Amino acid sequence: MKIAQAVTIFLASVGSALADGEVVTIHGSGTTNPSKCIWHIMSLFEERSQITTRLTYRAVGSSTGQKEFLGATNTGYEIVETPGDALVEIGSHVPHNDFGAGDIPISEAAYLELNEKVELQSGKNTYVNKLHMVHLPFAMSSVSFFHNIPGIERGEDGIKLDACDLARIYNGKVSYWNDEEIVNKQTDKIKTILFDIEEKIFVSRRVEGSSSTKSITQFLHAKCPVEWPADMVDSKLGDKWHASTNPCQGSSGMTKCVRQNAGAIGYLDSGHGWSEELAEVSLKNEDGKYLTSADAYSKGGITYAASSGVTPDRADLDWSSVEFLNKPGADTWPIVVMSYVYVRKDVNRFMDSKEERGLLKLFLEALYDDEEKEYFKPCEKLGFAPPPKDVKRVAIEGIESISWDLSDNDNDENMWSHEIDTIPITGMGKYVISAKRRSLSGVSIEDIAGAEAKLKGEVEYLTATVQSLMKGTNGEFAYLFNEMESENKKNDAALVLGALSFTMWSCVCVGFIVKRYVFRK
Repeated sequence: MKIAQAVTIFLASVGSALADGEVVTIHGSGTTNPSKCIWHIMSLFEERSQITTRLTYRAVGSSTGQKEFLGATNTGYEIVETPGDALVEIGSHVPHNDFGAGDIPISEAAYLELNEKVELQSGKNTYVNKLHMVHLPFAMSSVSFFHNIPGIERGEDGIKLDACDLARIYNGKVSYWNDEEIVNKQTDKIKTILFDIEEKIFVSRRVEGSSSTKSITQFLHAKCPVEWPADMVDSKLGDKWHASTNPCQGSSGMTKCVRQNAGAIGYLDSGHGWSEELAEVSLKNEDGKYLTSADAYSKGGITYAASSGVTPDRADLDWSSVEFLNKPGADTWPIVVMSYVYVRKDVNRFMDSKEERGLLKLFLEALYDDEEKEYFKPCEKLGFAPPPKDVKRVAIEGIESISWDLSDNDNDENMWSHEIDTIPITGMGKYVISAKRRSLSGVSIEDIAGAEAKLKGEVEYLTATVQSLMKGTNGEFAYLFNEMESENKKNDAALVLGALSFTMWSCVCVGFIVKRYVFRK
């Protein structure tokens, strides 16, 4: 009896997938900028779902996200509703993901090609105006420059640079921080610091295509075309970068490049730079004021830039000309970006499961939720702002324009829904994302937003303490720590082997039980 009870508890712990075999999945890829926000919403969906759901997002950069969404060279097959239900090949533009995401719109050429190719394909779907994708803008944020100049503090009292200063640094004309035009903009305190720096500027730039590269090169060209020509505006410059620049892989790589090299400068989405506590450059905006993106955000300077932009009145139109650079206003940040989700309007051609299409729709709607659902609101702590109301309305209408094909009735009702306030019995439904269902294993943005700085401070303190002890004149502490390190390595190896052994035996037990009892006829 005790063995039977133990087996029951163990099987319950591995999840409900073994119980009904149903796992509903959606997968996206794209920009790293709002990735924490997307992961936060996805984790809430998984935590609040009764059945097993799996929502994933690969933070690989805007250009990669667009490429995987467009699937320009990807092929596939679909069943066309004919008397014989023929299997027809789709010759191109089969998306690799369920949705893409980026901080830049799909280019006009790629947008037109997608619509043209899809229209030529044999299929069961036709759409008004022959438009086959939507841009769903869901967040506003900023891109900024960060540095690692010893002695210069973070904030508005830091170093001041304008677009031409940055252009000359990135085109190789300025190699040292004591450049006359840079020094003349600074306070006396910072002038002294810059004059004492002997090392060259460590100039950091992204490797793969990214929206941050596109944004800063647009900004440099718009404000200083003499130093930064039009052919240097792109999301991926490759060999066009000056030889003095240093390649950094992704946002995490850029963070390392800046943090690990004295005198370095680099660019990042602001929220990432803030969370890493990097020192930010005070940048000159359109009104001639020097400020940081953190200060601009606190004064509404990100949202104001968005309200000054011009956007299409439909989600399925061409958004390629939309930008939010150098907008007027004393507190407006000059490099503001809008994050989009890209979705095919004929999504029912590529996602066979109605349950998965329904889950995707509910997830997209959660990007525009009100505060009580706790989805987008916590993302504001990471430096994101919701788009203006008129842009939000266009996005919500865009979601409704997609061919979801969720039910046989005319209103195409989604089987998935939310429970915020308690709904007796209905709230226990199979496809209900319930705010009443939580787990202690979930980690929210509120849990981590204030903890990073504290943990870093503790690590730095402990590191400094250990280094101080290691420098003892008699070398006794150094010997002691070396012995401890050797012993710790042995312990770590034993723990790893033990964990592997436990995992393997667990798999054997589960496999035996499933084979013996679940699949026994």
